[in-house]
Amino acid sequence: SRYYRNPQNKSITLNYHSHHQKSTKEAVAKNYYRTAKEVSSGPAELQHSLHIVDGVLKQNGYLNPRSYATATRENNASKRQKNNNCVTLTLPYTTERNANRIRNYIKANKLQVRPVFTPGKTLKQTFCRSRPLDYNKCVLGNPQRCTICPIISSGTCTTRGAVYQITCGLCCSDIKYQGETDRPLHHRLKEHVKAAANPAAYPDNAMGKHYAKLHPSCNVKLQVYCILHSIKNFIYCICKLCIVLIFLWCIYCIYFPQV
Repeated sequence: SRYYRNPQNKSITLNYHSHHQKSTKEAVAKNYYRTAKEVSSGPAELQHSLHIVDGVLKQNGYLNPRSYATATRENNASKRQKNNNCVTLTLPYTTERNANRIRNYIKANKLQVRPVFTPGKTLKQTFCRSRPLDYNKCVLGNPQRCTICPIISSGTCTTRGAVYQITCGLCCSDIKYQGETDRPLHHRLKEHVKAAANPAAYPDNAMGKHYAKLHPSCNVKLQVYCILHSIKNFIYCICKLCIVLIFLWCIYCIYFPQV
């Protein structure tokens, strides 16, 4: 028996120039060679299997792939047992240099920390959604009973970190109140509604002052527009468009180089 790959196989694996730490790429190459050795029944079959693995790795940017074939697998059982008390620290992977500096700092200071570096978002994760029909739901789980969802014209009451604008539905003037909150809009706007309904209990609230002065004993009628929510969507669309244009320009430069 020997290693076999379907002729239609595209030989795509983790590219050596991808945004992953070096140890991950080395582990991928070692696993290919380990599999090739395990499935080969003789010396001739082994050479055939190694030749196939060499071609796959070279197509994916590994300059000297055969060096991973002779690398021995370290027995890390005792090391893992020794580090059971370490705290796992998950960090985004930027460059191999930064990752090594963090590891060396932890080792030099003998910190009980085990760093784990995760790759950033891929283009597929940025541009594609596996569940595009999902949307934010009411905080209460029942928009029909929510007193906040009906007054929001942009966004939902689950929106966080929003800059919002409140307009009084009883006024004909252009007086508007703008605010921001890190909490869900449901919690912050509910405070404004309570203050407008009972101004005496909230003397420092802007809506309480407004209703106490202009609309005493009137039913609360507010309209809310999320300013930052709309700006975020606009900026996100512009960024996506810029990335697509840069990608198309790179393709143009590759296939139509300037003379």
